[in-house]
Amino acid sequence: MNAQSAIVPDSATELQHWVVGDEPTVLSEIYRPDVNLSSWRRQPAPEILEYAEYLVNHETFSSKSAVLEPEAVTGWLQQALPQHPGRDAFIDDIALLTDMFGYLFELPRVAVRLHSLKQAMCPRFHVDKVPCRLVTTYVGNPTEWLENHYVDRCRLGAGSAGKPDESSGLIAEGAAVSVVDPQSVVLLKGEGWWENEGRGLVHRSPAASADSPRLFLSFDFAD
Repeated sequence: MNAQSAIVPDSATELQHWVVGDEPTVLSEIYRPDVNLSSWRRQPAPEILEYAEYLVNHETFSSKSAVLEPEAVTGWLQQALPQHPGRDAFIDDIALLTDMFGYLFELPRVAVRLHSLKQAMCPRFHVDKVPCRLVTTYVGNPTEWLENHYVDRCRLGAGSAGKPDESSGLIAEGAAVSVVDPQSVVLLKGEGWWENEGRGLVHRSPAASADSPRLFLSFDFAD
């Protein structure tokens, strides 16, 4: 992960608010009050990625979404996704991630979204008004985000006065945009997390096009 920026934080006491690890247990670090991004660095099996490439280029597939109990995800995807080698492994991967998300937050139901994107879904930097969101990108460019100490949150949304993110004053001069590792599983803490108002992770969708599409999975709290 490009988690190191081009300049040094103004304050030597500024805490690093993200964690990255090679084991799925790193995701539980999101419960730390000082952390608003936790990332499990992983490499899915080749058959999973091969099916994802097939799906993102499938002529009729665009997106699927549902609110489901974790144990219902496999059956839903078996009905929703086209047949092709690697489909079962792909479905098993999503079912596993659903179980992990539901278990971590003790959720009886999960809001699941699987999108094939030909353009950026949320191209401007923003914060989510949710407790926490899981994201992973199977194909294409992964999520971009900003370190807290390089963000002027007054410039988010209408505060940008319509200017692009890079020229609105949102990002500190000389700061780098961070990018999560390809195929990593990432938890993004939002403004709806307990006592996290004003500290939700600032992030955006990367560029996508017909020639460079993305296959993107996200989970949210359903209730």
